[in-house]
Amino acid sequence: MVRVWCILASLPSAVSQTSFLGNSVQQPLAPRGVNLGGWLCLEDWFFSGKDGYAVSTGDDDLTGQGACLPPMLPQQEEHWPSEGKLVKRLVDTVGAEKASEIFMAHRRSYVAESDLVKMKEAGIQKIRVPITWSMFADALAPLNNETYGQHCPEHDAVVVPDPFYKDDIALVTVPRAWFKKFLRKVGAHGMQVLIDVHAFPGGSSQGTYNGIWPEDPKFWNDFTQNSANGQEMPLTDVGQMVVGSLINWVENLPAEEFRAVAGLTLMNEPAHLSAYASWANEPQVLDWLAKASDQFRKSTLPASGVKMYLNVIGTAFRDFNAVVPPWFHATFSATEQREWAVADIHWYSAWSGEEASGRLVEGGAYFCDDPIGEIRPKLQKAIGEFADDFVQHFPGLRSCSEFSLGTYEQALGACTDSANQELFLNEQVTIMNKNGIEPFFWTWRMPYGSAFEPGWSLKHVLGKENTHLEFPCLAPTKSKSSTAVEL
Repeated sequence: MVRVWCILASLPSAVSQTSFLGNSVQQPLAPRGVNLGGWLCLEDWFFSGKDGYAVSTGDDDLTGQGACLPPMLPQQEEHWPSEGKLVKRLVDTVGAEKASEIFMAHRRSYVAESDLVKMKEAGIQKIRVPITWSMFADALAPLNNETYGQHCPEHDAVVVPDPFYKDDIALVTVPRAWFKKFLRKVGAHGMQVLIDVHAFPGGSSQGTYNGIWPEDPKFWNDFTQNSANGQEMPLTDVGQMVVGSLINWVENLPAEEFRAVAGLTLMNEPAHLSAYASWANEPQVLDWLAKASDQFRKSTLPASGVKMYLNVIGTAFRDFNAVVPPWFHATFSATEQREWAVADIHWYSAWSGEEASGRLVEGGAYFCDDPIGEIRPKLQKAIGEFADDFVQHFPGLRSCSEFSLGTYEQALGACTDSANQELFLNEQVTIMNKNGIEPFFWTWRMPYGSAFEPGWSLKHVLGKENTHLEFPCLAPTKSKSSTAVEL
């Protein structure tokens, strides 16, 4: 988890109140940042239709929860577990060209101009956009030019294989000229983008967002498997090539697009769930982050006002506070921490057990039907402890680039009542703002995973999701859709 330092956001001068069971509850208070999860980096549970049950599918279901990818891929009989598995399956069944078409149809429909309008109306200032390494697949051309260097990265959406799982995992590149248009639109609405590399070659974390799940992460200890000259390269070096390409691309953006870039996250949740595993070790992870950060430091971006959000996560360390804060302060000067090196840590209550989790079943800090007056102090205590610890160990720029209203990782057992959710949102945003922690909600929308919307879709929570425009994750009849692909 990573903690990011941000300028303390001032609260609205007046916040409307409503009465619930005799207790005052604020109307939803939107954070200043939001994620666009499920857009350019897929997670299976976002596309689980009416049958979704678990936030971030675990090892108990290796087939995954992915059931569709609207608008062109209707509900499938066989679920997909990750983006890389889905692309490879599409390539094997309908071909690479059709697979790219399906993905671009999703990308062009998932985020509309109206979404940017609604974000701006809600007070959103920054949009965190998770991407995969495929947006900079051409950086791998020195590894294999025939595989990674023959497409036009500015305009082409093509299928590229994972450099380790070359026969089992593939991704569709993101045309960078198309993404530039998005930057211009965001800038025109007076907002900025935080570009976040969420998935790396071979998998740098454990989870369905890593692009390779349920395959094992190989990024930290393995080598490429498809070098053209037979000289295999450490995947960690390939990752540095991706980071360098991203930094160079941003440096050379035209002025209009450049102004819309607030910052970069060079790796999301590095080595998540590796603390007690053998596929990564702590010094290795920190050394890689230091090297990637040095690329950023030596670029023109810090002097140009672009920040680097250094994301770290507790699940990669056996004793986070004993290891990460000292490393952070040794790696970044006090000046850098004040100006561009943002400490970024995620905070979720869905996996917090008895600390802050609200549930319909035993095991949480409270039951979902407890009075608001009893729930509020428990939330304040848990969030306050997170904020206090964050401030103590990271005195510079701070950010929580992911938080949600999910109160339990089993979605059907989590709290969904609007009064509960409004309270939880307000307490998190208020306490983080008060402590100089820039909050980003995970995520903006989740129209194809209805069980998760109350806890994970800010657009839904704010009452801005138009249900009449939602596509159900169901197979359309042929009379209604001539573009749907049946596999």
